[in-house]
Amino acid sequence: MFKKIIILTMLLISICTSCFANSLRDFQDCIPTDKAMHFMAGYVIQDQLQRNAHCSAFEAFLITSAIAWSKEKWVDDHVDNADAYATMAGGLFYQIKF
Repeated sequence: MFKKIIILTMLLISICTSCFANSLRDFQDCIPTDKAMHFMAGYVIQDQLQRNAHCSAFEAFLITSAIAWSKEKWVDDHVDNADAYATMAGGLFYQIKF
């Protein structure tokens, strides 16, 4: 009986929390998907360079920046500085220790 009460309580809490998430959704909706993908790519590149290639944080950031700008210059039809900045921001975000 006690397990059922706990499960129902957790279910009720999970249903109610979606009511208070409007401000979070508004914030998430204002970030374009393309910029979020660039941010995640920068984070992953920085992670792999530091973990597997044993680069220092500075070297990994320089390589991540070079990859971001090269991709914008040679792969895309036009250079979007904000995309490169989002990629570099992901690399910088990797340096934050939680």
